[in-house]
Amino acid sequence: MKPLHGKLVAMASFATLFASAAFAQTGDWDIQCIDPDRTDSPYSPDYGFERVGNALMINAAGVSGTVNYGDAANNDDWPCYIAAHDLALVGRFAFSYGSSGSIQDQFPADPSNAGFVDDDMTLTFGFPSPVGAIALVNIDGNAHPLGENGYSLAFVGASNRYYVVETTIEGIFIHITGTVAGDAAVLDWTYRNTTTDTHTVGLWFGHRMGMLTNSEAVSDRNGANLAGISTLESPTVFGRGPKDTYVYLPGTRPPKVDTRYQRSIDPANFPNIVDIYFGQTAAYGLRVLNGPDASTTDQKTGQSDTAQADEFVLGHSFFLMGNDWTDPPTMPDFIFGDTLTLDDLGYIQKYPETAVPANNGTKRLTQFFRSTWGLSNYVKPYSIVVDAPKLVSFDNGGGQGSQDGLRPNPMTIRVYIDNFNYAEVNKEIALNDVRITLNLPAGFQMANGESNVRVISQVLPLGVKFVDFTVEADGQVYGDLPFTVTVNDPITQSPRTLNGSIQVASTPKLNLLAGANLITLPWDFSDTSIESILSPLTTPADFIAYRYDPVSQGYVVATSVERGKSYWVVANNDYPFTPLSSNPQVPADIAIGFLQINLKSGWNMIGNPYPYPIAIGQLVGVTASNPGNAYTWAELVQQGVVSGFLAQYNTATGDYSYIQGSDSLLQPNTGYWVYVGTLQDVTVSYPAVFYPALPGSARSYNEKWVQSNEHWRLMLSARTATSLDGQNYIGRVKTAADAKANTVLEPPTAYGHKVQLSIEETASGKTTRLAQALTDSSARKAWKVVVTAQESGNVTLNWPNLSTLPRNVQLRLIDSATGESRNLRQTSGYTYSATEGSTRVFSLEVSSGTSFTKPVIGNVVVAGGGRGSGTPFSISYTLSNEASTTVRILSSAGKEIYTASRGRADRAGENTVTWALRDNANRLVAPGAYRAEILAETTEGVRVRRVIPLNVVR
Repeated sequence: MKPLHGKLVAMASFATLFASAAFAQTGDWDIQCIDPDRTDSPYSPDYGFERVGNALMINAAGVSGTVNYGDAANNDDWPCYIAAHDLALVGRFAFSYGSSGSIQDQFPADPSNAGFVDDDMTLTFGFPSPVGAIALVNIDGNAHPLGENGYSLAFVGASNRYYVVETTIEGIFIHITGTVAGDAAVLDWTYRNTTTDTHTVGLWFGHRMGMLTNSEAVSDRNGANLAGISTLESPTVFGRGPKDTYVYLPGTRPPKVDTRYQRSIDPANFPNIVDIYFGQTAAYGLRVLNGPDASTTDQKTGQSDTAQADEFVLGHSFFLMGNDWTDPPTMPDFIFGDTLTLDDLGYIQKYPETAVPANNGTKRLTQFFRSTWGLSNYVKPYSIVVDAPKLVSFDNGGGQGSQDGLRPNPMTIRVYIDNFNYAEVNKEIALNDVRITLNLPAGFQMANGESNVRVISQVLPLGVKFVDFTVEADGQVYGDLPFTVTVNDPITQSPRTLNGSIQVASTPKLNLLAGANLITLPWDFSDTSIESILSPLTTPADFIAYRYDPVSQGYVVATSVERGKSYWVVANNDYPFTPLSSNPQVPADIAIGFLQINLKSGWNMIGNPYPYPIAIGQLVGVTASNPGNAYTWAELVQQGVVSGFLAQYNTATGDYSYIQGSDSLLQPNTGYWVYVGTLQDVTVSYPAVFYPALPGSARSYNEKWVQSNEHWRLMLSARTATSLDGQNYIGRVKTAADAKANTVLEPPTAYGHKVQLSIEETASGKTTRLAQALTDSSARKAWKVVVTAQESGNVTLNWPNLSTLPRNVQLRLIDSATGESRNLRQTSGYTYSATEGSTRVFSLEVSSGTSFTKPVIGNVVVAGGGRGSGTPFSISYTLSNEASTTVRILSSAGKEIYTASRGRADRAGENTVTWALRDNANRLVAPGAYRAEILAETTEGVRVRRVIPLNVVR
């Protein structure tokens, strides 16, 4: 789409032309809100705006003048306002989709209603007239409407794709560049202080939502073609009524009421992104960025221009932003709190005031507003936008667009390239031979043998081109399945990779592997007997099922199943993707939730009761000790009622792994351990499934652990010939609160498992076994490590991520049974022989400090070695720093006779070895002259050596 503009044009002709074109092509609030019976022009003579866009997004800024919405005669209730009002444009903005919305199936779980169209869908009330988004510039604590002094300059650039508006307020010159890159509208603010004094400048950006589809298009499943606004006094517009928006924050239940998020007060729950959808099922709308994310980050430098908001407020647009017709606009910033707000949704983004230096000092602030459906990267010189399904739903109807119990299947993944930056006048450059590679995970394949590589031969300056990939799901692998799209071009020669995922629903199949499987069954069955469900498999010939009894703290045989709980199914052979019997159906409560289970003190086995993922943070609970109040999952964790970590079991690896955080997903078919830390029972209520694109009510990222000098952890694993316990950690964090929040309890041993490693500590006066134990202290600390083996044979301890720890962290493992010690930096593992049912205790000593580079060996003292043949030599030596030492006895000719220690992890200070006057073959040595060689080596490989003479006398 070519850049459009409407700057200071004669409005009689402009309005007529624009309105007729808009009616045929786009959702148009002017059509909805301008009285069709009026005979005069609703536009003031100076009405004008700037607008740029492409096929995916449109960005507009009001420049001057007014538009009149409402009943011109003030005698009826149609349209928009009972009385007519002039709405000013200057200082206001608007956003809309372009002519190409998402190509995905809008209702994958509801094929009978797959008719929603988001092409040309407006995102801001008033579009194409920019009246619905306003800005206040805060200078030295005083709020100023952006347009209070009008604009001194406004134009659409001939190069690239941008507009510029400029104004000056209280000596602060404000330059705003509006661009469109891919599926994003970008507002780039530059403040320049023209005064001789330093001033602080901040920004409030308020947006009144008003999503409106093409009025001639088929509407959503509820019959609506607009969402999120109650401006219309009429119950219907073109025969279809308005509906509530749907706000989605990953990891939490979608907010329905006025809510204020403040980064400084609650940083853990401050939303970095907010998705505002037309509806849950029609999951298309506006994504607001409150800080940098992958789409705005340069993959080479790790830098992003996106400004970080410090407050975000959702509420009724009238009370947040005032009357639409108030000029200059105000932002009362008022919320009621517990009042439903989705029928008239607005928000305010608040950016803090920061100092702008005097004498033309500058500050910059960049905002991104984008589609909810695009997986994108906007880093210059071109944008990449991937349109992939968010959800592949369960569908046993077998109709068109469905196979293997899933819909859509096959599906299309479209990749757009937007050449928005190589368009400077007289310097235009086309992108030629852009190579796009789609890499799929297990569970997906290219359809019909298609190639996963496509080439776009040419993208002209300001052009947008795309390629399509046809992909099929196999109906077996489910969950959040990751894929990547890599784009190479011959100009930058710098590949960019976008990481996305597709949520694939589980189907009524169970992938049982030989051995223990921790599963849940998220279906309604006509017969809940586990033998009926797994028929024709029988018990005990093919499998045995167990559940955990929290009272007896042991496993008992399970004969039937309940949704929301999990079970061990111990299979005698592999039974891959076994279809479930007993008429499995999608649970009837999927759209309303409220399934409840009771958890006992200690460990409990739970599971997702739905074939779609749900976030941990969406669970709520009531404790028996305080039955008058319900608490969110985060509140239960904060109170110590439940552990913040849940354990799941991987049958293929034979090991537990852990999930944490409100946005972590409980996957279908997967069982989990959860720990209740109180003596009282807890009743947990599961939510409805809030995942976008699912049919639901009418009305989401795991934190990555990053190693650093003050935030590190060491992985410990124990392995036997048949079992592995590998997900155990000790480490350091910055605060005691972080240490407490990241404590992971060791769940009960998996059924039939043969080895367990845990860190043993005292908590609340009792001994507790942990899978992760952290400290906030940099002082020397010793962790007690306990390894239990249920079978005889070798047990090997490893520390596979040691290379990621800071170099100044020194670690020593001491076997309490033998006294042997190992410097972990000098060896990759430690093996010992275990007997059946044995427990071995180790001490893992950790210290931090300046990394040593040159140990000093001094003060060597030799004692013993008298005339008695059995009298040993005692060789004592001091080390200036910890080191790995080897002590050998050499002949006078330098030949090795005996090794007293090899690669031993010695502490700073005095260390001792003994020599019993025997060689390595345990034979007594002859009298004569010998030498003791002491070799000390640092973790960096620096060595020092001392040689001491010895004389053996018989």
